[in-house]
Amino acid sequence: MLRYLSIPLMVLFLGLTACQTSMVKQFDKVKLGMEKDDILEIMGTPSQAQRFHGKDRWKYVFYDKRIRFEKEVHFFEGNAVYIGDKFEPPVELSAAKIDQKNEIANQAAIADEAKEVQAARKAYSSYEEEMRGNDRVRFVPQYVPVGNQ
Repeated sequence: MLRYLSIPLMVLFLGLTACQTSMVKQFDKVKLGMEKDDILEIMGTPSQAQRFHGKDRWKYVFYDKRIRFEKEVHFFEGNAVYIGDKFEPPVELSAAKIDQKNEIANQAAIADEAKEVQAARKAYSSYEEEMRGNDRVRFVPQYVPVGNQ
């Protein structure tokens, strides 16, 4: 009896798997403004989920005909605000560009600090000279010739 049931079950299983739609076509059904639950019904659980700059980001990685696809969905307050390929920030907002700007600002701050240190050293040196009286003549002797009086 089990032998007779296994063949129809296998045919049914193969028939169901052959009717699967590609994930690329499934992803095309996802639209802006959809809620998380709706997207979960269409796409299933994301490969990766993270929170970044106040937005939830879901990443889906799937293969279609041996081609790898990475798609992202970004949510703000529960609704999709970005749908598409892997999100790359604008060049001016990239980490490397921000690091470069910060490095320039750091170099300028170091140079300003060096100038301030030199000015403080010079001011302290001038203060010491003034306190010791090395900056002015305190006593000028009056010489009177001894033999001419």
